[in-house]
Amino acid sequence: MTASLHEVVPDDGLLLAQAASGNERAFTQLYHRYARYVAAVAYRVMGSDAELDDVVQEAFLDASKSLGSLREVAGLRAWLGRITVRRVHKRLARRRRWRWLVREQHETAAAVSDPALRMRVADLYRALDGLPPKVRIPWVLHRIEGETLPDVAAMCEISLATAKRRIAAASAHVEQVLDEKF
Repeated sequence: MTASLHEVVPDDGLLLAQAASGNERAFTQLYHRYARYVAAVAYRVMGSDAELDDVVQEAFLDASKSLGSLREVAGLRAWLGRITVRRVHKRLARRRRWRWLVREQHETAAAVSDPALRMRVADLYRALDGLPPKVRIPWVLHRIEGETLPDVAAMCEISLATAKRRIAAASAHVEQVLDEKF
């Protein structure tokens, strides 16, 4: 009988420590573990994948520069979420300043096969485009991403009460715009 060798998969704590000390391979492993999560958060908040690769790369670049600031390994996912939200916030603010980017976003079709559903998704993101990023982001994180209210507050670096108010304001806006549509 031959013994099979199993690859030892380092935990996040070890990878984080190694990456913080400059180990690129450890950072690459962290990237592979969390890139899908970062991309999912960014995509759902932005409503488009037009700038997704850039946001993911920028978020991990930001993370690489401040790995030493993370104190609890258990908070790694949420920490990456906060970094991603900050990056997306900057992108959305830029979109509001440059209207031509907003028009370009409307032309980017969602990856939905049902035409009726595609239209509803497009209508939803048109409604979200009418919101400032500080209101839009908490709503998307909670209503689309399924994050808990405390996690939304932490990711957006706001109080729980502020997160609730912003989500409620966004919900009212989205409902009003969608009701006008139908």
